[in-house]
Amino acid sequence: MTPPRDARPHVHLTDDGVALRGWIWEPETPRGIAVLRTPYGAWRQGDAARAWTRRGYLCLVQDVRGRHSSEGEWNPYLSERGDGASVVTALRSRHPQLPVVLSGGSYDAHAALETARDVDVDALVLLVPALGLAETAWDAQGRPQLFHRIGWWHQHGRGQRSFPPLTDEELTSRVAAAERLGVHRAVQDWGWTSTVLSGWRRLWTAPPVDLDRSYGAIDAPLLLVRGDDDFFHDDAGRLAASWRGDVHLVDGPWGHRLSADILDEDVRARLRDSGGIGGVLDAWLARHGLPSGASGARHVVPPGRRSRSTFEPQSGRWRHERTA
Repeated sequence: MTPPRDARPHVHLTDDGVALRGWIWEPETPRGIAVLRTPYGAWRQGDAARAWTRRGYLCLVQDVRGRHSSEGEWNPYLSERGDGASVVTALRSRHPQLPVVLSGGSYDAHAALETARDVDVDALVLLVPALGLAETAWDAQGRPQLFHRIGWWHQHGRGQRSFPPLTDEELTSRVAAAERLGVHRAVQDWGWTSTVLSGWRRLWTAPPVDLDRSYGAIDAPLLLVRGDDDFFHDDAGRLAASWRGDVHLVDGPWGHRLSADILDEDVRARLRDSGGIGGVLDAWLARHGLPSGASGARHVVPPGRRSRSTFEPQSGRWRHERTA
């Protein structure tokens, strides 16, 4: 790990004595707080943090419990609710006048959602969210997402540090073994510890997230980015449909890695020239009276409880519309 030179270390002690560590990027005069909690290494999120800082936010990026610099035991999808709420409550006590935005993509979006269950925030900005264990294990048609889960669990699900990804050949071989033997028998030959095996079994037996029960009390506005080619696309749609507060969907021709998954260089250039997703985010933040950047000036996010922005790859233009 190479510590970021433009950030200062941050430590939060939970009620059960676990030190959660991360980094704070801070403008000269903060106008808001952005919180991003991740299992992928807080120092790797410097670009996202700097984007928030340019908008005027003090941005905390924190390693979740049991990952990288944070203490505790790593249990994917089980510990983010209490830890996140504790962190945000502490930040609010130091900066009571500043609005708080929770942000993140994939697992980090799950951490943000869980945090918002126990503490009031001013907005959530979620990208290609992974809602929970069951939603990552099975697709919308009930088919096991073996390729993604085996690869993720090998790399990120087995301890405090991430492992190098499997080669394409080894991942293909493991997927074939899981299809032939089943997800529980195949894993016995992969050298995983009993703790990891327990988590793997939990992954495949977990019930789907009850969105109304889990998040039905949250009324903060939500900006939700999903991708046409993302394997969590349908889950994002279900979350949007169940959201109690204002929700703005952002759709476009990308996958789980957002613009990095757009293979057509011309389309990527058009998206960049249009201001990208960040431009829509700025317009949305401004509409809700939150600190934003200048890149949103070319966009008009319509008012209303439900709305959507769709990037059209051929024209390179955004279409903004109310949907309810």
